[in-house]
Amino acid sequence: MDKARISGLLASFFTLIGLIALLSTGSHFPVYQWPYEAFQGLVFALAWGFGFSVGISYLVSTVFVLLLLIIAFIAGSKVSRCVLK
Repeated sequence: MDKARISGLLASFFTLIGLIALLSTGSHFPVYQWPYEAFQGLVFALAWGFGFSVGISYLVSTVFVLLLLIIAFIAGSKVSRCVLK
């Protein structure tokens, strides 16, 4: 694995941690339950706020999180290539 790929993975990881912290801050749940709570909060926001069905809300939430991680990976990889060359 090259340095750009490792940097992309780290960027994706820190983006995921940041998203979980953003959506779960102030929660009364223990930290190990924050990922589940954050995802369920995102699903709830889509279902209640936009009126999506539950199945569509899960699908849209999953696609949103995956797209966010892919974009963070690409950005981290590009920044690493620019800085290290």
